[in-house]
Amino acid sequence: MGIKGWIGWRFKVRKTSLNTFQALVSGIIDYLLKETGGDVKAANDKLFRIGMSMAETLLFEYSDSIGVHATTFQGFLKTFNLATKVLMGKAFDRAYWDSAGRKIVYAYEDCPICEGVKISEEYKGLKYCHIMSGVFHHVLSLRGFAGECEEVQCKTWGDEACVWELREK
Repeated sequence: MGIKGWIGWRFKVRKTSLNTFQALVSGIIDYLLKETGGDVKAANDKLFRIGMSMAETLLFEYSDSIGVHATTFQGFLKTFNLATKVLMGKAFDRAYWDSAGRKIVYAYEDCPICEGVKISEEYKGLKYCHIMSGVFHHVLSLRGFAGECEEVQCKTWGDEACVWELREK
């Protein structure tokens, strides 16, 4: 990191309380599971829509702090990684362009969203970190790109990492 990056990170960029964020996500998921009568598919859909609702505010916050935007679909590889570091305090452990699958892949081995959470068999298939899918999806849309995002692995399911795939439509 250069001197400008260090100064910006140290003094300019507001930080998110990770514990508060995790508690909020956990509370939202508990509420949604009760609200949907334990319907995992309905809860996943609502988590995605909550992420979409968060996207505009997060995009403006990121723009005010950093202001570097992707100009191509592949450009979101670096932009979302930087935005995630800025807004959540942690960049992805892996972020890459999969040319064979024509997709961007992001992975957290130590996910700041679901760290320490395990889903019971009753709620198997719950996409605990699916809020991020909604954020990514809607930011793409707000920036004029047609794309879709899906959480394809989650540590809460016993996977080694939480993984999202972004595909351009």
